[in-house]
Amino acid sequence: MSQEKVDLYKEEKKNRKKIMRREKIRTRLTVVAVVVVFGFLIGWFSWAVYNNVKNNQATTAKATTTELDLSAIESYTTALNSYVTEQKTGSDSTSADASTATASDSSAASASSDASVSSVSAAQ
Repeated sequence: MSQEKVDLYKEEKKNRKKIMRREKIRTRLTVVAVVVVFGFLIGWFSWAVYNNVKNNQATTAKATTTELDLSAIESYTTALNSYVTEQKTGSDSTSADASTATASDSSAASASSDASVSSVSAAQ
């Protein structure tokens, strides 16, 4: 039995260069195969993410426009400004004139306010 071990050792020692070269080749092939597989997976994942982002940008890039009619607000502010201007000029006259002017102006402002509300609801 001891002689068999010695013979195996001598045989292994004689073929050691071939055995080591085979192991190196196997190791290198394994590393190359793993790198290729991981490279393929990373490339495929990157391509999928890129296409997903590209498709999402294409769908979100569609702009929606909303039109807003501000004519009712403009007419209301114009009426309000004229009311304020009349109030300032009306305070110089007698108090009776100012009270009648205020009553008529408030009814005019109320009417213009009602008109602007109806214009807004009609615009919607």
